[in-house]
Amino acid sequence: MSTDDGAGPPADGDEDLSEMGVGDGREKHLLVVTAAGKQFDHEKVFLRHTETEYLVCADPDFPPAETTRYRKSDLHRAEITQHHSNCFITTATAGEGPTLDSLRGFRADVMAPTRSGRALLRVYEAMSPPIAATLARHPDTGPTRAVRWLVDACGSLADRRDRTGAVGRALLSVVLIALYVVGVVVAAAGHVWLRGRERVGSTPN
Repeated sequence: MSTDDGAGPPADGDEDLSEMGVGDGREKHLLVVTAAGKQFDHEKVFLRHTETEYLVCADPDFPPAETTRYRKSDLHRAEITQHHSNCFITTATAGEGPTLDSLRGFRADVMAPTRSGRALLRVYEAMSPPIAATLARHPDTGPTRAVRWLVDACGSLADRRDRTGAVGRALLSVVLIALYVVGVVVAAAGHVWLRGRERVGSTPN
């Protein structure tokens, strides 16, 4: 497949590793704006980079007939958002699984559509990667266990919210957002404490 600005698949026999590009195998959202002002919005796609192109496909195997190629020189800008890569603290403490899926759904359904929710998510996404990395290094310490408990509690409440009526959903949404903030604060405090122990060479308990 090709864009209207001249991108297209390589000729037969020319498709080497550099032409196929590199990627991380995770779903992304890609918004591209061409130099001519045309906008293309790709939701839940896989992305590979070459030196000169972006390769975009809904299939992680990138079959040529289903892959769109954008020449980087033809683009005004490209905005790439990693799908589900921004639940850093949840993933670090609870791992992949039902709890993470429940909280992703809550973020997408309740927080992302509102201005205040998006503001909270931006703060979380800006500060949480180093916090998550610290907690992941110390999975059995008190701070990590406390955050894990809060994450699990939030996942259970998110599931309960999905099964209740409108009034219950509204109430549980407020509770979940409050716990979300508490969880981030607890995680940040744990990060500071654990990093302090790392610097002095102690083994945190």
